[in-house]
Amino acid sequence: MSGSVVRLSSTQIVHPSDRVREFIELAQTQIDTLIPDHVWDQLAWPVGDSFLTKGQNRDSRILAYVNREATISSRQAITGEALHPAIIDFAKAYCRYLHATSPVTYENTRKRLDAIQLIEAAFRQFGILPAIENLNVVVLNKAVEIARDGVGPGRHYQFAIYIQQVHRFCMDRQLLNAPFQWKHGVRKPKDKTEEIGAAAKEWREDKLPSPEAFHALAHIYRNAQTKRDRLFSAVCAICISIPIRAHEVLQLRNDCEVWGKTCSDDGDEITTYGIRVWPGKGNPPQVKWVPTQMVDLVQEAVGRLREMCSAAREVANWYEKNSGLLWLPEGLEGARITGQLPLIQLCEVMGHQSTASRGAVNVTAAWARQMGIKIDGEGPNRVAVVASLTEEFLSRLPKDFPRYNGEVEQLYSNTLILLFGNELFDQPVPFYITKATVQAFEQWLSGHDNGKRPTVFQRWDFRERDGSEISATTHAFRHWLNTVAQFRGMSELDIAKWSGREASQNKAYNHVSSEEMVSQIRAALEDGNAVGPMFEAARVQGVNLPVDRKEFADAQIGSALLSDYGICVHDYSLLPCQSFGDCLGCSENVFVKGDTGHRAKIAKRLALTEKQLEDALNAMGRNYDGADRWVDTHRRSIERMRQMLAIHDDPNITDGTIVNLGDASSDNAVAMAIRDRQALGKGKPELDDDTELADLMATMDDD
Repeated sequence: MSGSVVRLSSTQIVHPSDRVREFIELAQTQIDTLIPDHVWDQLAWPVGDSFLTKGQNRDSRILAYVNREATISSRQAITGEALHPAIIDFAKAYCRYLHATSPVTYENTRKRLDAIQLIEAAFRQFGILPAIENLNVVVLNKAVEIARDGVGPGRHYQFAIYIQQVHRFCMDRQLLNAPFQWKHGVRKPKDKTEEIGAAAKEWREDKLPSPEAFHALAHIYRNAQTKRDRLFSAVCAICISIPIRAHEVLQLRNDCEVWGKTCSDDGDEITTYGIRVWPGKGNPPQVKWVPTQMVDLVQEAVGRLREMCSAAREVANWYEKNSGLLWLPEGLEGARITGQLPLIQLCEVMGHQSTASRGAVNVTAAWARQMGIKIDGEGPNRVAVVASLTEEFLSRLPKDFPRYNGEVEQLYSNTLILLFGNELFDQPVPFYITKATVQAFEQWLSGHDNGKRPTVFQRWDFRERDGSEISATTHAFRHWLNTVAQFRGMSELDIAKWSGREASQNKAYNHVSSEEMVSQIRAALEDGNAVGPMFEAARVQGVNLPVDRKEFADAQIGSALLSDYGICVHDYSLLPCQSFGDCLGCSENVFVKGDTGHRAKIAKRLALTEKQLEDALNAMGRNYDGADRWVDTHRRSIERMRQMLAIHDDPNITDGTIVNLGDASSDNAVAMAIRDRQALGKGKPELDDDTELADLMATMDDD
C-alpha cells in the first residue's frame, strides 16, 4: 500500500504548531520589552538597558541565541552556530514574553535561555527535529543529563528547574503534540550552612577572607601609590568595617557621613559615627553605624576617596550646568569660539609623554585618530576639531547622566566615588566622567581573564601562610562581618538591620560551624552568661568541686545540633539520646535569647499545639481512649513554649544569653551525678556525738 499522509484541516482543530506560531507572533509584534522590534532577527540581543543592576556595566550584556557548543568572547565575538531554525524563534519569544510577564534578573534570564539551549542539544543528540512541539520525556531527561556536564550540584539543580519551567510553560499553553506530565528528578543539594564535617567547614571558610588577606590589604592601604590601589584599598577599608554591598559603597554620596549621640552602658554620652547607605534589595536608606574601633579608619578612607575624586566631581558639576557643551580646562574655553584646539594644548591636557620614537604631540595625534577625533592642518599647526571632540566625549558620558542610577535625588556631582574616563587602567581622559563599577572592583581584588590580569595580592606578592594564592571576593567581607556578629551573640534582627536585609536572609551569611557553636556555649557558661538548671551545678562553690569549671563545661556540652526547638548539647559519646522526639521537654535543649528565627519557629509551633490541645479536649469530652494523655502532653508543650517566648521578650535578659529551661523530663548524666552528690552532702548526718562513725566517714571522704 502506498500513498501520502494528508493533514486533517478543520476550523475546529488547532494544531500545537499553530499555537507555537501564534505565540511567536504575539511576542514579536505585541510585546515591546527587552529589545526594540528591529533587533528581533539579530543573533545576539543587546539587553543591557533592560536590567537595572546598580554598580554594574550593563552595556556588555547580551542574549546570544546560539547552541551549547558556541563560544562568546569578552568582546561579544561569537564563534559557533546559531540555534536550529526550528526553535530559535520560540527561544526569542520565550525570553521576551517571560521578561514582560515575569521579569527576573539578567542572570536568571540567561538561565531561561540556557534551558532552551539544553533542550535543543538533546534534540540534536537524538536526531529529532528540535521544534518545541516535539518535546518528550526522553528529550527532557537528556537535557537534564547534559546540564550536569562541567557544573556543580547546585548549578545542575538550577538548570533542571529552568528546564522544567519550559515544559510547564508548554503544557499550560497546549504547545505539545503529545502532552505529558514530567518532573526533573534532580535532588536539591543540601544546605551547606547546616552541614557538619571537614568538607562543610572548608566551604564555610572559603566564604571568608583569611587573616593573611586582611594583613595584605592593610599593608596595601598604607603603602599604595597608584590611583587604582589607593581607591580600591580605601573601599575595602569601608567594607571590612560595616556590612555593605559592593555596589552600595561605590554609589555612596559625598555627604554620606553621619554623626550622632548615644549613651554608653555607664550612662555617659558618647559620639557615634555612621555611613548613610542606600541598600539594595528594595530596602530604604539607612545609617550603618561604624564600630568604635573602626571609626578612625572609615573616616580616613572616606576622606581619601573624597579628595581623590574631587576633580571628577567638578567636571560632572560643569556638565550638569552646561548641557550639550564640551568641558575644557580653564584658559582654553576660547577654543569653542574658534572651533579648533591646537594639538599641543590637547597634549598638555591629556598629559601625554614623549616616546623613544615619537614626540608627545605625535603621541596625542595618534591617540586622537584612534579615538575617531578629526584633526586638521599639518606639522606643528595641527588642531583638533572641537565639534569632533564634543561628539566623541559627550557620547561617552554615562547614559543616566546627570542622575546617578536614575535616582532623582542623587547627581553625579554629589557622588563620593567618581572617575575620569579610563582613569583606573591607563591615561585618564578628563573630558568625560564615569562610574567606578563592581566589575572593576572585582577584577582588582580577584583578578580577571584566567589569570592574565593578576589579583592585587599577586601584584604585591602576598600569599597565604602555606604558600598558596590569597583569594578574596567583594562579598567576602560582608560574610565575615555577619559571621563575627553571629559569633559574638548579636541578635538576628540587629544583624539583619545592620546589613540592610530581612532577618530570614541571615542564614546564608552565618558561617559559624558546629564546633564554634559548642565553644560559644562553653564560653557563655564560663562567663556566667548562661541560665537554667543545666548550668546551676557549675556554680557550686566550695572546696569539693568535682571538676574545675572548664572541665565541667566540656563534659556538659557535648555537641551543638540545631532543631526547631533550639540547640541539642547532648554528648553522644556517653550514651544515645534518651529523649528522642521530645526535644522541647529535654533538659539538654538550650536556645539563644534574642534569636528571631528561633522565636518565630516557637510562636508558629505554639499556635499549632494550641489547636491540637483544643482537638484533644474535644476528644476527651467524647470519652476517646487515650485523649487525656494527649491533653497532658500538649499542655506541657504549651507551657514550655510560652516560657521560651517570655524569655525572648524579657528586656532584663541580655540578647545572646544561652538559656536552658527547668522542670525537664530527663537530665544529662553529669548534671544528675552532681545533684546526687549535692543531695548526699545536704543529707549527711551530724557525727559530733559519734566519734568512731565520724572518723570512718572522714576516711571515706579522704578516699
